[in-house]
Amino acid sequence: MTQFTRQQILDRLARRRAAKEPLVLGGAGIGLVAKAADRAGIDVLMAYNTGPFRMDGHGSLSGYLAYGDSNAMTIDLARHILPVVEDTPVVAGIGAGDPYRDTARLIDDLIALGYSGITNVPTAGIYDGTFRRHIDATDLGYPKEIDLVVACNRRDVFTIAYAFTPEEAAQMADAGADVIGAHVGLTVGGMIGAKEADALDDACDRISAMTAAARAIRPDVYVVAHGGAFDEPEAVQTAYDRTDVDGFLGASSIERLPVERAIASTVDSFRALTLRSR
Repeated sequence: MTQFTRQQILDRLARRRAAKEPLVLGGAGIGLVAKAADRAGIDVLMAYNTGPFRMDGHGSLSGYLAYGDSNAMTIDLARHILPVVEDTPVVAGIGAGDPYRDTARLIDDLIALGYSGITNVPTAGIYDGTFRRHIDATDLGYPKEIDLVVACNRRDVFTIAYAFTPEEAAQMADAGADVIGAHVGLTVGGMIGAKEADALDDACDRISAMTAAARAIRPDVYVVAHGGAFDEPEAVQTAYDRTDVDGFLGASSIERLPVERAIASTVDSFRALTLRSR
């Protein structure tokens, strides 16, 4: 395990930008995925509570329901993921609205475990409507996530911030987030993906608006596309062609969908073998 400073991670990303290469960031809910992605040269790995649900065969949104202590899961993921990662910074997800933990202390604890940065997962940004208004108003929602990024910025801790609207992207850029994940919804595809998502054109428009809002605050901030119809490389190429993002952040696209396809293909290949005639 190698722990990275914020500046080391930023230097790593800057080299990609200078070479005009897209950033590739990914979630890892189990050690094998983290190990494989690390050896493949992924730029940043992310460990948060939705990953174990996803890799256990359940929808990622399980991590947004009351079926586990999200921050305890991130703490536990350290022992599964960090020992097998050799040359990639691993960023830990914090549920910022946790009423039972002091956020500042949790940041310090996760960095002490060996994580190299922090992200706002599970994020209240995925909610909308009346529930979203209530959790924001009762100090359990997205404003706490902005405070989380501010606290990390003061500690010189690298951050990736999910945002769902131009306003949120601007707020996170102003808070000091190093990377904005322009989130356009649950990823489609596979056995447990979303059944519907914005059309690619509409998703690109949303990402462009978030990118513009973030860079109006900080022109140097990194923005990466995430979620929705951006499930496969061909779809992500569309985002690169039509927006000014710096790269892609995949969770299902990096760990779940490839595993589903590989196992199905392997089983089919073994099934196609023939036994010797008797």
